[in-house]
Amino acid sequence: MLHPSEETLLDHAGGQLDLALRAVVQAHLELCAACRGRAAELAQPGGWLLERVAATEPPAALWQRLQARLPEASAPDALAPEVPLPLAVRRELPGGVRLSWWRLGLGGGRMARVATDPATGADLVIGEMPGGLVFPRHEHLGFEHAVVLAGGYADERGEFVAGDFAVYEPGSEHGPQTLDGEACWILFRLGGPVRFRGWRGALQRLVL
Repeated sequence: MLHPSEETLLDHAGGQLDLALRAVVQAHLELCAACRGRAAELAQPGGWLLERVAATEPPAALWQRLQARLPEASAPDALAPEVPLPLAVRRELPGGVRLSWWRLGLGGGRMARVATDPATGADLVIGEMPGGLVFPRHEHLGFEHAVVLAGGYADERGEFVAGDFAVYEPGSEHGPQTLDGEACWILFRLGGPVRFRGWRGALQRLVL
C-alpha cells in the first residue's frame, strides 16, 4: 500500500491540514491500519501537553459563536449510502452536503465536488469511473492528493488500488486507466486546475 508522508501524518495529527486534504488523509487512515497507528503515535505528545494545561473558562462570546453554528454543523449529510465515503470522512464534512454529479462523457464516468476549503480554496472531489476506462491525459497545475476508495487504476507511476495514497505535484502529467473489474472510486484534493492535452486541451482553452 502507498502511504502519506510522515510530514503529512504529523500535520494531520496537529490539525494543520485543510478540509480537503484532511478528508483524503482520513479516508486513507480508515483503510490502512499501519498509518492509523502511526497517526495515533504522532498525536500522543499533543494529548500529553493538553492534559497538563490548566483548565480555563472560555470567553462567553466564544460559546455564543459556537452555539450559533451548531444547527448547521448538526445537519445530516445527504450523501447517498452507495457513495463509499468512510464514516470518519463524512464527519469531516459540513452538514447537508449534496452532490451535483457531472458526467465525463467517458462511458459512464462521473465526478462531484464534495466540499471546498474556505481558507485555501482547495476542492475535495469524488469520482466514479467504470473499469477499463482511459482518462484523458492531463497536467496538474496545482497539487493533487488522492486516495483510492474502491477498485483501482494504473498510470506511469504504477498501479493504485483501494487504500493507496497518491500525490501529483504541479507540473506532473499522466493519463490514468482504471483497472478491469469493479468501478474505481477516488477521493481527491485539487489545489489547482488541470490542463488537458490534445483536442480536449484546445477546447478547454477556447472555453476558459
